[in-house]
Amino acid sequence: MRTNVLLLAILFFAVSCDLLNPDSKSSDSIGGSTDIPINTVGTTFANNVSTGSASYSGNISITNVSSDGVATVKFQAPIPTNIPALQGIKPKYKDASGNLVCEGKFKMTDEGILDYNNKDHKPFVLVKYDAKVGDKYTLEKSDGTTIVREVVRKSSTDDFYWNGMIIKTIDVEQSSNIPGVSNITYFCNHKFGIVAVRVNMEDGTHPQLNVVPSKY
Repeated sequence: MRTNVLLLAILFFAVSCDLLNPDSKSSDSIGGSTDIPINTVGTTFANNVSTGSASYSGNISITNVSSDGVATVKFQAPIPTNIPALQGIKPKYKDASGNLVCEGKFKMTDEGILDYNNKDHKPFVLVKYDAKVGDKYTLEKSDGTTIVREVVRKSSTDDFYWNGMIIKTIDVEQSSNIPGVSNITYFCNHKFGIVAVRVNMEDGTHPQLNVVPSKY
């Protein structure tokens, strides 16, 4: 069971860092101020991957914020050596001990989140806090594939249990080019940013990464 949980944790990191190379709304820009607590150097994110009764944690932290407000987020986690699916992770994403070490780029503002973690490092809207259900954001990659993100749900009342409280979320579903993964759902909140990421697997399981920023 622990090996399976480790695999799921690495999958989340791989999705964020694009390690496995897997419309009417603007898909490449957001407004708002980046001068917010979750977008500052030193912010860490308590996290755990949950699947059934098991869980696993890695390390997530902001190590730099550029002059234009783009945060560098560092991910660290052990990589199981006996799982063939993980052997395709490139050596440049590993430390001397063979553990995963990668960085993602995010621009987090009081109006939404933009990420640059696709194959071409293009800016791509992850969520806009004023979004409506049905809004779509599309990214065409240089390899000919397309990623689509769609707002599939937006709370009208506090209904999502998170970190000991109940909050509102905007739920964004992302298409998947990763074998075995049907799609990915991001649960976002206007104050706390990304609060959970659920990977909807083709086998019917739904492992979930829960995230809590140290500053908000």
